[in-house]
Amino acid sequence: MTTDELAELLLAYLYDKAEAEAHNFFFFPLVDFATAAGITDHVELRKIAEGLEELGLVMLSQDMLGQISALINLEGNSYVEDGGKTGIIGKYRENPEVFVKENDVPAWLNAPNIELAEFTPPAMEAPAGEYGLGATEKSSMDPRIRDLILQIIKIILDDTSIDDVTRADMLRDAETLNIQLAKTSRNKTIIDALLVALSSMPSAVYSVAQLTTYI
Repeated sequence: MTTDELAELLLAYLYDKAEAEAHNFFFFPLVDFATAAGITDHVELRKIAEGLEELGLVMLSQDMLGQISALINLEGNSYVEDGGKTGIIGKYRENPEVFVKENDVPAWLNAPNIELAEFTPPAMEAPAGEYGLGATEKSSMDPRIRDLILQIIKIILDDTSIDDVTRADMLRDAETLNIQLAKTSRNKTIIDALLVALSSMPSAVYSVAQLTTYI
């Protein structure tokens, strides 16, 4: 399987995992995908995930143990729904078990040789490869900005005072803000409008205010 095909397979996997949840904004561990897809080159997988993030198709996050997880965003969803470019998504749709073998046993029990260190921050600093999906300049986003955006997303997901429509709108705003702030050339008008929209949710005001100090 080529690098481009693996990148699109990862996107399709994340799409299906998100569709199976109550809402579509979940982070899924790369180690789970590696196990399900039988991938042994975890460093390459990490580079592929990083490349997808640079293209604005996913967001990456790390937990307290250093495990890297990925969330497919609206751009990534659209890419999958359009069928991708390599043809692997169509083949995956026809026979998913050929590419991804899921089971009910936690991935870490089935993959004792997988090192979490391969998905930790030092590994994430390695330069991403070139992808047929469309290579972009490596993001120079301040990690504090990324942490605050992820914090805002969590606040939106956990806030029980808002309805589902508002939650979806807020999550889209947070995604768009993340994409804008990752760009070398930012659109200040869009960023300011998104910050105002996110500040309209009382539970997120403090985090948004913190975010503005780094922009």
